[in-house]
Amino acid sequence: MSSTGAAGPDADAAAGEGLELAQFGAGCFWSVELAYQRLPGVARTEVGYSQGHLDGPTYRDVCGGGTGHAEVVRVHYDPKECPYAVLLDVFWAKHNPTTLNKQVRHVMPLPLLSP
Repeated sequence: MSSTGAAGPDADAAAGEGLELAQFGAGCFWSVELAYQRLPGVARTEVGYSQGHLDGPTYRDVCGGGTGHAEVVRVHYDPKECPYAVLLDVFWAKHNPTTLNKQVRHVMPLPLLSP
């Protein structure tokens, strides 16, 4: 893999007619992606990396630190069924902006569940 500058704007289009794209970086993308997949009006999600200085990084590269990438979730959504404000609500419920690369669950204790 090579070190490169920005590749330019993303020219991808939404996955269908009437859909729009939104992209969120909220720390580790796995539980964030699942939260978006569960929303009515979300047609598709994709995970990947944004920014950074390494061309084509792997998950191991990014998790190892030093590449400058953020893990992101791209959401293909129907704004008539799922307004952007709802996507933002999910983002802020999952993301802890006071710590780098962490979600709320990473810093808050998990509740005890009764058997």
